[in-house]
Amino acid sequence: MIGLIPTEHHPYSLRDVVRGLAAAGRGSDQPAVISLPGIGDGVAIRSARAAVIISLKALGLLPGAKVGVPLYCCPVVFKAIKAADCIPKFIDIEADSHCLSTKDLRAKRSGLAAVIAVHMFGNVCDMPLILEIMAGKPVIEDCAQSIGSKLGGKSCGSFGEVSFFSFRSGKYLAIGEGAALYSGNANLRARLTALTAALPVPTPAAEIRHVGETYLRSKLRSRRLWGPVGSRIWAAYNQRTDFGDKSPIVLGRMFASDLATLRQRLPQLDAAIASQRAHAAFFERNLDLAPAQLPIESAGAFFNRLMYPIVFPSTGLRDAMAGYLRRHGIGTSSPYEDAVEGARAWYGYEGDCPAGESILKRTLVVPGSHALRSKDIERITRCLNDGWSLVKGTGRS
Repeated sequence: MIGLIPTEHHPYSLRDVVRGLAAAGRGSDQPAVISLPGIGDGVAIRSARAAVIISLKALGLLPGAKVGVPLYCCPVVFKAIKAADCIPKFIDIEADSHCLSTKDLRAKRSGLAAVIAVHMFGNVCDMPLILEIMAGKPVIEDCAQSIGSKLGGKSCGSFGEVSFFSFRSGKYLAIGEGAALYSGNANLRARLTALTAALPVPTPAAEIRHVGETYLRSKLRSRRLWGPVGSRIWAAYNQRTDFGDKSPIVLGRMFASDLATLRQRLPQLDAAIASQRAHAAFFERNLDLAPAQLPIESAGAFFNRLMYPIVFPSTGLRDAMAGYLRRHGIGTSSPYEDAVEGARAWYGYEGDCPAGESILKRTLVVPGSHALRSKDIERITRCLNDGWSLVKGTGRS
């Protein structure tokens, strides 16, 4: 379908290509420093998945250490934990936030060496309570989706011992790949820097290939090509690729091309978040859905609204809504739906996260990007309301 609205925004223009190629091949003895708003200076690294590994190594966890991680998150986090010679221990989530359940964390804390608190969809975990429960055990903040989000006026990423942010395509600062590691502890920051400095620097050939691949991916995610081409390629990839082979981890320094694009886009971050929050507020005011289905901002929190997840009463109703919206030119996604079976087959998940399993099967993300126009948001809202009025009485389960 030509004109299908994608759920993610992947901007990468020919100007970005020129900038990236001009920056390609600039090496350095030390990793680049990225100044993050509300956080401070972070250490640049190839990807957030690499950042998970470096974070765990910097904390000095012993081989076989159990690291708590929510079942509902990008499964590459599970892969990275294992790649760091640790074992993922799955924690359930809160139904109203898609974030880590403090109740389940408390029940499982004794067996953990550390925990990764994932601020899912730009929503925020209850960090003060998580820190209290962990009682001095390391807490890593996964801020891959939550740059700019806050709790009690304090920025996500400034609570735990270590945090990391992602700039992969589809995030607010979508540049291709790239991430930043941060710690407020000087000794720990020095270890993060030293470990990252030991990683290989991308070659000029790898830089050029990366720029070309990023540009191609951005075109396939464009409104013109996502429906007829991009979404079909993505679906075929997911069907043909084994769970354990998806999202390979490459340890390395950040691409110079990505760093140049990031620095150009950082000043636009606040405006993008403000626009996307306005879109979310419009949904909240005008959608004819129960409040429990919507990602309502918790008291004292500031969500960056990277994604707008809606929870439906059943998988059947969710899928029926996804089909209705697609027929009306609106793309949707059900992120990480394969996490349950993949975690069971590859990472020892024992089925002890019932809320996470249920919500994974019932969540639908709808487009809400800051790049969309007001009339797009109004049409998405109207189609959601019309579709729900038709679908909710079907009794699909």
